[in-house]
Amino acid sequence: MKRGFTPTLTLASLRKVFQRKTMPKLVSGFTLIELIVSVGIFAVVMVIALGALLSISVAERKSETLKSVMNNLNFTLDSMSRFVRTGTDYHCGSPSSGDCASGAGYFSFTAAPGSFSACPASSLTCRVAYCLDGGVIKRQVINGTPDALCTSSNFLPITAPEVSITSLIFYLNGSRVGSADNTQPKVTITLAGSVQINSSASTTLNLQTSVTQRLYDQ
Repeated sequence: MKRGFTPTLTLASLRKVFQRKTMPKLVSGFTLIELIVSVGIFAVVMVIALGALLSISVAERKSETLKSVMNNLNFTLDSMSRFVRTGTDYHCGSPSSGDCASGAGYFSFTAAPGSFSACPASSLTCRVAYCLDGGVIKRQVINGTPDALCTSSNFLPITAPEVSITSLIFYLNGSRVGSADNTQPKVTITLAGSVQINSSASTTLNLQTSVTQRLYDQ
């Protein structure tokens, strides 16, 4: 080719130019509609999953609260049953009353020697009283006659503040000593309460147990 000479473009030379692989390859992708549909489906799935997660979290908190309350109530009833079973001289309704077949909210008895540190280990006059006041089960331990009113400052709470006790009833039979009734003293304890799970949910509880005096009533 001579210097300064411009070659004439022919059809064959143009075809060679356009046939060269100089153009970038197109990469396939998603259209706008496909992206919108995908994002919508993802959002729906996430809302459903989040709702299920919140429901599981609420159920778990409720389960933990109920477990804590039930543990406390079971411990309270077991403690009451243990001391009542080993005690004597049962009274229902007041410190000096006897049987209460129709039920009463006050119960007292003489504790076994050494049951409570508030009384001397050899004391035979250590009296224990249980009653309900302000949604709380209270107990008094005294070396003598317990107070007749549950509002007395000598009564101390034995249930957790998370649970509100709405009913505590004692049913006593066979409180008279010896052959006066030919019946071994037996007391049935029933209680009802509620637990506030959150600001809008609560659960009711009902428990019952029966205790018979271990010492033979002669």
